[in-house]
Amino acid sequence: MPASSRVPWLVCYDIADPRRLHRVWRSVSKWATPFQYSVWKHSATRKDLAECLARMDDLIDSRYDDVRAYGLLTGGQHVVYGEGRLPKGVLVDDLVFNNREN
Repeated sequence: MPASSRVPWLVCYDIADPRRLHRVWRSVSKWATPFQYSVWKHSATRKDLAECLARMDDLIDSRYDDVRAYGLLTGGQHVVYGEGRLPKGVLVDDLVFNNREN
């Protein structure tokens, strides 16, 4: 896959300090879609993602905080167990999120 291709990424963070958490949340909310409280989806090239994560690096304390990005398969279906932040059947880019049927 070319480096210029936009692919979906799952961006997750665990921030120890409430003040840093708010700063990180504010930053991520400008470029990603929320799925859980600290789990977001972002469609980006590797370069764009690296730039976004570099901005976050300025906001966190790497001794206590953790930020990760995972590449997602395109065209996949994802199932949410428990209370999700998005309503059932929401389509975001090429990902469909369905809550588990009880």
